[in-house]
Amino acid sequence: MNYIKKILRGFPCIGICIFLFSCTQQPGRDQFPDPQIKAGTARLSGKVINPVPGLSTLDLRFPNPVTAEESIYEVRLESDGRFQIEVPVECSAVLAYIVPTGYGGAIITVLSAGEETEVELKFDWTGKFKISKAKELNLLTKKDKENFGNIVDRFTSHRSETPHAQITPQEYAQREMSMMKTRIDYAMEGAKLSDAARDYFLKDLSLFYLKGRLLSYKEILEMTYGRDSLQVDPDAAYYSFLQSFNLNDPQYFYSGHYSEMMQRLISAPGLNIPQIADTPVDEWQKEVKMTLTDLVGFDSGQFYDMLAAQAYARQFNDELAPLSDTQKENIKSYFGEGEITRILFRKNEDIVQLSAQKNSLAVHETPSVPKEQLLNTIISRYNGKVVLVDFWATWCQPCMEAMLRIREIKYAMKDKPVVFVYLTNQSSPKELWNKQIQSIIGEHYYLNREEWKYLLDSLGFSGIPTYLIYDRQGEMKHQFTGYPGNEKIQGAIEELL
Repeated sequence: MNYIKKILRGFPCIGICIFLFSCTQQPGRDQFPDPQIKAGTARLSGKVINPVPGLSTLDLRFPNPVTAEESIYEVRLESDGRFQIEVPVECSAVLAYIVPTGYGGAIITVLSAGEETEVELKFDWTGKFKISKAKELNLLTKKDKENFGNIVDRFTSHRSETPHAQITPQEYAQREMSMMKTRIDYAMEGAKLSDAARDYFLKDLSLFYLKGRLLSYKEILEMTYGRDSLQVDPDAAYYSFLQSFNLNDPQYFYSGHYSEMMQRLISAPGLNIPQIADTPVDEWQKEVKMTLTDLVGFDSGQFYDMLAAQAYARQFNDELAPLSDTQKENIKSYFGEGEITRILFRKNEDIVQLSAQKNSLAVHETPSVPKEQLLNTIISRYNGKVVLVDFWATWCQPCMEAMLRIREIKYAMKDKPVVFVYLTNQSSPKELWNKQIQSIIGEHYYLNREEWKYLLDSLGFSGIPTYLIYDRQGEMKHQFTGYPGNEKIQGAIEELL
């Protein structure tokens, strides 16, 4: 698989895997047909009939239920507004988002494995980005699509009361289960949806809450009250709420939150789910079931197969570690030559390429110089090379998303005199920072708050991600706050080589 064409992302967006069964959805259906895991490719083509000045690319985004990271592709527009791209997918069909790079708004379309989706896009007189024509698998009604953004906005805007610092894990779980129902009811109130779309939203928002609140007890308390505030770590019994979600339901594959929920579950404190490593899949599942069976309410089904796939995905995404020969044999022994095997092996090809760059990871002590000299001291270490400096934090989702996209530039520049330097500060928990940089690679520095504040103030920015690009003589030539797109970043670097 050609990594140059592929940009992956961990940041979740609402997406849907859709079973490929016909060209239209029959009215009266109370839920979507069960989705099928599929290692395929889908093609998207079309035209922006009235492209606005400066619009040169579209972002195409969709989830991957097996390998966990969201896919994000930059689709280049031709001079007449036409575009086309072929992408790997992990379901028979996927609900994808098309976003005009640098402009607000997004539209929804369906990508179908082995098929071509054709769309005609335009900006209306108000500047809103819309589909004027589409040839696609049609499962959602026009009203369903119109309600997507409003439902999500209402759900995210309905804030929960802050839990008190001494709340126990069990009290927190009871409180959050009640709040989940309240927030979903509020989000869905007044929405005109088909029965199938309503069923989807109930499941999708439930997973949204499960991953973001119920499986995040420790993070929520530490973020609210500080790292020393946690009174009791959750144990396995805390997770008894999992029975309420029927995680064997294949309808969950439709949700863009499914993979992140599974990743949080597999690493949840108190469950102690082991790394899969070279353990045969059936033996690993047997050990996992000893913990999870009573919590989820069943001891067999596709949930456990997807959990095993997600265990390999965690190795891919957290460690940039390719499959060992033993792991390949274990996967083939358990999954045969089926779709999950094909998807994992396809992903492994990407990881092999990325892992070849892991020796470029370097973690540095911050130079012991006055803060006024800090940045120049760091840049001087790379004299004779073009330097991209990335200000980021572990909690900054746009930062993490951009890093995954910039992997394409790093791969293209791997044999050129270009260095990628990453600066963060103490707002990023050290343990999490050490974990995340394993897949970011590059040159890393961990600043204190005073150093960080001085650099932001002296450079005149307050938001991240922010990028500085220096020429080979150490002179800053470009500064961007907010990810400006790979085309602009790569162009700025290449002009300095």
